[in-house]
Amino acid sequence: MVTPLRSQVLAHYKKLIRTAQGVFQNDPVRIASMTQGIRENFAHYKNVTDEKTIKELIRAAKDTDSFLRRQVLQTVQTSENTYRLVVKPYMLFDNTRMIRECEDDEKAHHEEEEEEEKARQQGLSPCEIAAQKFK
Repeated sequence: MVTPLRSQVLAHYKKLIRTAQGVFQNDPVRIASMTQGIRENFAHYKNVTDEKTIKELIRAAKDTDSFLRRQVLQTVQTSENTYRLVVKPYMLFDNTRMIRECEDDEKAHHEEEEEEEKARQQGLSPCEIAAQKFK
């Protein structure tokens, strides 16, 4: 394995282990299971020498880390039928950009509907309306 890539692989291995410990905090069985899975996966690919393949595996490790941090939620049972969601700071993100994009899409869709309605009122066929969109 190329030396700079080797250090990246080791760094991502350690990062995944730490992420699993953080995500599954207070759940030793799940931590042990994840740690074993991570070890087995890295051991399975330890003899890979192709630089492109190693980079793809590093990308997969990054994606897995991101998935664990953003998508896996932990709950704690507080009573027989009640659970409390454990929200960590790294799970929070600013969604204002996403909201603006949705509003812009909604506005554009509404404008298209208004244009189609005007065209219908002018007596244009659906084919003529579609042709106008491509002009």
